[in-house]
Amino acid sequence: MRVLPALLFVLACPLAAANVAVNLSGTSGPSFATQLQTGDVQVGRFVMQATGGNVTIDSITIHFTNAGNADEAFTSVRLFYDDDGNGIFDTGEEVGTAQVPNGTDDFVTFTETIVADDTQINELQVRVSVGNNIAAYGQAFRFRIDAAASLSLPNPDTVSGALPAQANTITIRHSENRLQPGTGNPTAPRTFYFGQTNVNALHFLVDSMFPTAPGQLAGINLSAITVSITLATALQTSAVTRLVLWQDDGDSAFEPGSGEVLILARTPADVGKWGISGSVISVVFDGSPVQNIADIPTGQARAFWVGLDFDSDGPAATCEVSVTNTAVLGAEGAAADFFIGTPALISGNVISLQAKPPKQKSREAEGEGGCSSQGTETLFWLSLVCFAAIWGVSRRVIRTPT
Repeated sequence: MRVLPALLFVLACPLAAANVAVNLSGTSGPSFATQLQTGDVQVGRFVMQATGGNVTIDSITIHFTNAGNADEAFTSVRLFYDDDGNGIFDTGEEVGTAQVPNGTDDFVTFTETIVADDTQINELQVRVSVGNNIAAYGQAFRFRIDAAASLSLPNPDTVSGALPAQANTITIRHSENRLQPGTGNPTAPRTFYFGQTNVNALHFLVDSMFPTAPGQLAGINLSAITVSITLATALQTSAVTRLVLWQDDGDSAFEPGSGEVLILARTPADVGKWGISGSVISVVFDGSPVQNIADIPTGQARAFWVGLDFDSDGPAATCEVSVTNTAVLGAEGAAADFFIGTPALISGNVISLQAKPPKQKSREAEGEGGCSSQGTETLFWLSLVCFAAIWGVSRRVIRTPT
């Protein structure tokens, strides 16, 4: 008879609930960019710890941002559970099967029963494979465990943690780049004169950056570079007659015609490439001369010079030559060959253009320490007068009777 009261007691008292805490792992990694056709890229890492007993998990749902473009970016999303807690996600630890975003839903669900052992810390890893659709360039995504309901548990077990637990951003790029001032870039204002050519107006570098792990990036193949000349007034734009783009030969010294490699020269006659808007001249260097520049590999930089010619008749002007990070384009487009925001502009500093001052006469030419042409002429006439006077006196003496 004692069995019945004991059974009634068990039925009347609910089983103790276990809990699994879910949080973003400290090893989830920073935001990064990666190129097309990269597989098994980690985009999120989460840590789980059960307390109060083992917790059985029947399914896990992973959410992500930018759902409308996820189908263009990813050919698969996979989930792994480090069951043995050794920090390695083995092939046999994949949860369920790979999922494919459909371009509408902002989640994928992995259905397979896993067990979080009491007190043991285990990690989940989310991986993606990036396809080859160029429409994905520039698109960014973040993966997360959204809420307690993202884990399907049998009653009465519960889920806790700092939810949503959201990993950092993955962006699809071909390259990531930045502008840098060259070592020969002018650092102070300068003055030049009418008619001077190949004035060192700007020295800058295009730096193709190393990717942040686990991203993979290619280098940049340049397509176009637009250089701006900003003058004080619109009337001064006629002072500039030519702009030349050179590739630095590697010694950081401006040697046009002897060391640097000529890429392309532009003049006001280049319709569509030499544009004037108010007091700003925009000069586009593009076409095969730029496209044939060797690719800049990831982790390397290439230096360029800009040379400036001035009209021999002026007018007097003040100008500044610059290039911005939105004015350098790669062959894959701005979204694919991305330039970071800092520095936004490289400037060659202010140039003042003026007429060359006339040569001053030497002090000797002014009669101070030498004979001027005017002094020589005066001496000649004085000598002539003296000769005539002497000759006249001589004649009178000869005619006087003895």
